[in-house]
Amino acid sequence: MGNMKNELLAKYILGEVNMKEGQRVEQWLEESEDHQREFRQLKRRIELGSKRYKYGVFAPRQAIQKVKFPAKAYHLRILQVAATIIVLISSVLWVWNKSSLQETVLLSRTGKMKAFYLPDSSHVTLTGDSRLTYDSQFGKTNRELSLRGKAFFRVKQDSSKPFIVETSLIQVEVLGTSFQVIAEKLQAEVFVEKGRVKITTQDKKQESVLETGMSVKYGKKDGELMISTKEDKGEIQILKFDNAPLSEVIETLNEYYSCHVTLPANYATLRITVVFKEVSLEEAIEIINRTLDIQLTI
Repeated sequence: MGNMKNELLAKYILGEVNMKEGQRVEQWLEESEDHQREFRQLKRRIELGSKRYKYGVFAPRQAIQKVKFPAKAYHLRILQVAATIIVLISSVLWVWNKSSLQETVLLSRTGKMKAFYLPDSSHVTLTGDSRLTYDSQFGKTNRELSLRGKAFFRVKQDSSKPFIVETSLIQVEVLGTSFQVIAEKLQAEVFVEKGRVKITTQDKKQESVLETGMSVKYGKKDGELMISTKEDKGEIQILKFDNAPLSEVIETLNEYYSCHVTLPANYATLRITVVFKEVSLEEAIEIINRTLDIQLTI
């Protein structure tokens, strides 16, 4: 992502970024330790400035004069950054409503499936190592969420507030439907169980509408929306296997739950017919063990 403007980092620290800006900063922080170190240094400067002007009268010119600059060559640039930071601090101290910036984070652990009701009464099930984030205005002025991982949604209809799921690669927009989103770093997938959803790439260059039974894949490398239609797809949270090799079943479970179950060599030739519906990884393995009379472990 390259260089990140200090103004945007300062807004992020002060809680004034929108969801897209926040995702951009978080992605930049993940790129290197140097970025994280730069972020921490800027945060300390802002916290110091906040303490200094918390109880006094804000005087930008006097504050700027007190800033110590490391070298003449960077004097002008640092002066500009310092002025921007001080203005941001003053606006936060006197205007910022902290309650509107609170975020809720929903998590599921590896090998687990966890269900939640959202503030608008929509239902979401997270699987594997997943994270869903939304702000305190969700259900009031917007229905926007940020997803990393895998989630299945049953959305309550509300035509006045579209339901929007943001991932690092695509945006999913719906009015009322059931669908699954898999948001990984290099690939995103959407499966529609019922209803209609609109898919838009984050660069806004591609979009498509999916209907019941349709799915789409989008890879960062290929950069194309790959749409497919599956007849009689059934419920997305149901995994069905008909006389399938046990190795195929374990591979699917590992991918679905973001885990790593090892199949012993002496079980490799076994086959199984089974249906998993809204079960945890532990429950799925237990079903396999009872059906085949074996002792798989996680």
